[in-house]
Amino acid sequence: MTAEQPYYPRPVPPAMTSPAPTNGMSVAALLLGILGIAPLAVIFGHLAARDIRNNPPQSGYGMAIAGLVLGYVVLAVWAMVFLFFLVVMIGASTTAALGA
Repeated sequence: MTAEQPYYPRPVPPAMTSPAPTNGMSVAALLLGILGIAPLAVIFGHLAARDIRNNPPQSGYGMAIAGLVLGYVVLAVWAMVFLFFLVVMIGASTTAALGA
């Protein structure tokens, strides 16, 4: 007398899904922000963030935001350097005009 083994159905493995595609503009925004090409980093960052929000299966939102932040930081540095040289030039021209 052999007892029959209970039948257990074979477990089904989880379905293999591919990861969401990364938005190319977000990668471009991050790289341009790292390289210091601020205007393009800001433009690509905004375009990528909008595209990712409108098409949810895409990934790369963090890279788009990082590119935006880096782009705006570089733009702020450029603005401060420009203002510094502007103040220096105005100061130099005023000093020269006064005859000092």
